Amino acid sequence: VLNRIVPGTPVYHLTMDFLPIFVVAVLLGPIWAAVAYGIADTIGSILLPFGPYNPGITISLMILGLIYGLVFYHKDLSGKNLIIRTVIASILTFLVKLFITTFFLYLMFGGEGFLAYVVTRIPNCLAIAVANLILLPIVYKLLVERIRIKTTV
Repeated sequence: VLNRIVPGTPVYHLTMDFLPIFVVAVLLGPIWAAVAYGIADTIGSILLPFGPYNPGITISLMILGLIYGLVFYHKDLSGKNLIIRTVIASILTFLVKLFITTFFLYLMFGGEGFLAYVVTRIPNCLAIAVANLILLPIVYKLLVERIRIKTTV
């Protein structure tokens, strides 16, 4: 649902929908993060359609949930480890968004060719990766660490 609040087009838009999925991934793991992203995207597509529903986009988002879980769940996130893992997650996010999500958008909308879609989506995918780099450590420090402390007390 969060990815439908920010204005944009079906092909180009910036969202913060990855933040709650990151929290799920850190606390519950890759499977739950993938399921949460899949459910959230499906519900968002029903409640606030951005065009026709594209199950390929849901699959690419579920892959991102898996990635967040594999990179952050039950890992040492102290000190520089959080930054290193955030860089890894941001690079993987960039690659998934640039190639997998773009492929499903290309299948849905067609056009000049897959490579043309890839080239035109580079700025959008870079912006999402940079948002990951900046926001994941902040959300971890401000929210996830506090949730972990409260659940262990």
